[in-house]
Amino acid sequence: MRKLIFLLTLFIAISFYSCKKEKLQADLYLYKDSSYSGTFKTINSENISGTVILNISNGYYECLTNLPLGHGAGKLEIKETKINFIDTLFLPIPATYGPSYVISGEHFYTFDGENLKMWREKNVGSVQYDLQIERKD
Repeated sequence: MRKLIFLLTLFIAISFYSCKKEKLQADLYLYKDSSYSGTFKTINSENISGTVILNISNGYYECLTNLPLGHGAGKLEIKETKINFIDTLFLPIPATYGPSYVISGEHFYTFDGENLKMWREKNVGSVQYDLQIERKD
């Protein structure tokens, strides 16, 4: 009887151990039209924050922030946990306006199907974007 209980316990333990772990990150599709909105904030630097809108369509993006000259657009690439925003809009930003924090360059990201969180190191700290997908009803 003890052998049977031991074998049954061993079988259950192996079954739980061999179960596939649930995927924690959802796929972020570059070729599907989607819109995100939310906020950004700097960390360990100037303490700047604001709002941001990100639209993705057919492998390209457009981004707007509430700061002056806060507009960017270009091509998107995703590799594992990084997303690269290749900005094709080049606007020289006058020094009087300061940084616009338009999403550009390579960022780490997580996406759970609803919430898109991105972050990267900047010159004197880091910036974090917290966005939510906008549902079309």
